[in-house]
Amino acid sequence: MTKIYEKWPLGLTKSKLPLFLFVVIAIFACFFLIDLPITQLVASLDNSIRAPFKIITRAGNSDWILIPSLIGLIVGFILLKVKIILTTKLKAKQLFIISSYIFASVAIPGIVANLIKRLVGRARPMNVEELGAFSFDPIINGWTFQSFPSGDATTIFALFVALAFLMPKLKYLFLFGAILVGLSRIMVGVHFPSDVFGGILLGTFGAYAVRNYFIKKGWLDI
Repeated sequence: MTKIYEKWPLGLTKSKLPLFLFVVIAIFACFFLIDLPITQLVASLDNSIRAPFKIITRAGNSDWILIPSLIGLIVGFILLKVKIILTTKLKAKQLFIISSYIFASVAIPGIVANLIKRLVGRARPMNVEELGAFSFDPIINGWTFQSFPSGDATTIFALFVALAFLMPKLKYLFLFGAILVGLSRIMVGVHFPSDVFGGILLGTFGAYAVRNYFIKKGWLDI
C-alpha cells in the first residue's frame, strides 16, 4: 500500500483483479509449503528469543482498540444530543465519527475472521506433531482448531490501515508495528505463516471497505 487514498490497496482495480487473485493464491501456496518447517524452526528456538514476542503479541488483542473507540463514539453521540456551543458540537461530531470509524474498521474484519475461523477449523501449531499442518475440524470446534485466519493479524492490520488514513505521515511506523505483531503470532506458536497472511489480507481489505463506505456516506473528510 503506497498510495493510501486509492480506493483499494496496491492500486487494485477490476481489470487487475484476476492477476491479483492469481498472485494471492500463489503466495498462499508458498506459505503452505513453509508452514510446517517454519513452525518447527520456531519451536526449536531458545525461549529468550521468543520471549519478547509474547509481550508484542498482546497488541493484537482487539479489546484495547474497541473499548476506547466504543466509549468515544458513545460520548460523542451523547454530546451531539445535548445543547452545547457550536465549537464543542463540532468537536463532539469529530469524536463520534473518528471513534465510529476506528471501531468499525477493527470490529467488522474481526467478526468476519472469527466466523471464518470456525468454518475452516484449522488446527493450531501446538497440534502439529500429532496432526500435522493441515488438520481441520470445521464448524463445531474449540480454540485449538481456530487457526486460520489469524484474528490478531486481522485486528492489527485493520488498525494500521485505519490509522494510516487518518495520519498518513505515520503510516510506515504503523506498518512496522503491525508487521511485528503479525510476526509475533508465529513466534509465540499459535499461528502458521499462512494464517497470518490470511489475517493481513482480511484486515487490510476489510478496513479499506469500511473507509470506502464512510467516504461514500460523506462521514470522513480525508
